[in-house]
Amino acid sequence: MLEWLRSDHVVGADGRVVSWTNPAHPGHSYPEAAGLLLGLLAHEGLTPDPVRERIVRGIISDTSAAGGCGKQGREYVFDAAMVLNGLLEHERSGGSLPDPLLPCRLFGFIADNLLKRQAASGLAGGDRKRWSLSYGAHLLKVVRALSLYHRMKSEQRCKSLIGQIAEDLVPLYSAGRFHIHADSTETYVHSHCYAVSGLLCLERDGLSSVTPIIGGCAGWLAQIQESQGGIREWHDGDRSYGEVHADCTAQAVRIWAHVDRAAFADEIIRALEFLAGQQSSAGGLYYAPGCADENTWATIFAVQAVRWASEGACEQQLI
Repeated sequence: MLEWLRSDHVVGADGRVVSWTNPAHPGHSYPEAAGLLLGLLAHEGLTPDPVRERIVRGIISDTSAAGGCGKQGREYVFDAAMVLNGLLEHERSGGSLPDPLLPCRLFGFIADNLLKRQAASGLAGGDRKRWSLSYGAHLLKVVRALSLYHRMKSEQRCKSLIGQIAEDLVPLYSAGRFHIHADSTETYVHSHCYAVSGLLCLERDGLSSVTPIIGGCAGWLAQIQESQGGIREWHDGDRSYGEVHADCTAQAVRIWAHVDRAAFADEIIRALEFLAGQQSSAGGLYYAPGCADENTWATIFAVQAVRWASEGACEQQLI
């Protein structure tokens, strides 16, 4: 998986990271995936690392003067936060930034939009038709970038922003799962797992009230796991539906490994068997059974899933 992620198929000569590889269905340049991959490679400990340095150059090219980044002409808070986190991890592990003010611009974009409670620039109040455009549960993961930025740059505004996110979005949890946003009863499991990633950071930083929620989320993921080990993308409160996806399955493994690797051993084994069945000969993971897209972010999560399943979780390195 790591060989594929570091290859020219995923990281272009210009440093841009593609969303997936598939000659019949080419992926697009995806700064969010670039941030995730940069963070993962920073934890690999190679310094200097020409692949990391190339990714940083690509991120610089894809970040606007306002500090936003995303895809299809839209700039997302979540994408900017994943890029910020990746850059900080790169810097913390000995990497250099050709533009040292880039993290500050990214933080400014994130802060300005969060204060307006919008998930993307120009979308006050969010968009209820698309989970990624809503001011919703997935934005709990932004806490991770804000927490790291506070520790590394001593930016005091991070504390109030983290408090706002927790106050607004933790209440989206109910009976083991996170709803997409305040006006929805649906759960997109990929978004749910992002929310749990944020809770793990809040727990580490001293908010003990989220600990039972994390346990409830882990138990719910075990309940909805399919017999073949994968997890379907959607849940309406009564049933799972949609495709079985590699990304949320790998995310679930990390959550189980963090909460109780022994108690969830059977679920972890079944999930890893499913993920192994999704691996291409090149090393990347197909997004879903029957899909020919070798997916970048699912493979990134799977690298950590395999390691955490065998070695134990390391919350501070969660990507």
